[in-house]
Amino acid sequence: MIPGLEPVPLRELQALGSVREWEFEGPLEELPSLTPVRGTIRAEHRGNILEVSGSAQTIVCLCCDRCLKHFNRELSTGTNELIWLGDREDEAEMAEEGLDASSVDGLVECLDPRGLFEPERWVFEQLSLQMPAVNFCGDGCSGMPQSVNPEQTASVTPSADPRWEALLSLRSDPGEESEVTRD
Repeated sequence: MIPGLEPVPLRELQALGSVREWEFEGPLEELPSLTPVRGTIRAEHRGNILEVSGSAQTIVCLCCDRCLKHFNRELSTGTNELIWLGDREDEAEMAEEGLDASSVDGLVECLDPRGLFEPERWVFEQLSLQMPAVNFCGDGCSGMPQSVNPEQTASVTPSADPRWEALLSLRSDPGEESEVTRD
């Protein structure tokens, strides 16, 4: 857990009557990173809405989906989000606040007004949304290992990856016939 980002009761934020700010630096257990996660969060309780904004950054190590090499990627986010405090189904009350839950920019998250706001969880979710769907190390990516032409089997040198050697040993020379023993 990042020191200082302990869960806060929403009632406490409401009683505060002003903006609560956190400045943080530390590791996120759910997101292994090479550098500590650094950033700031601001939360303000506004009746039926919790307005949360913040920024965070870190560096993570990913594995390229094409060449399987590891590479570093910086993750950073700067987000402003409105979180509904109440039942998601209460669209009439949301409309009174001037909000449309069905719009693209509508409220996506909701919390129990008697529950907790978890700033560390919020940071994790925002950084997770920045993770690429496809891990690609860049324009210099060598790509997948090339397949071997069967006619060139004799001239193939053992691959750097020992798993390929085991597969190549299963191939038989074109001049040899494989024997199968039957009982």
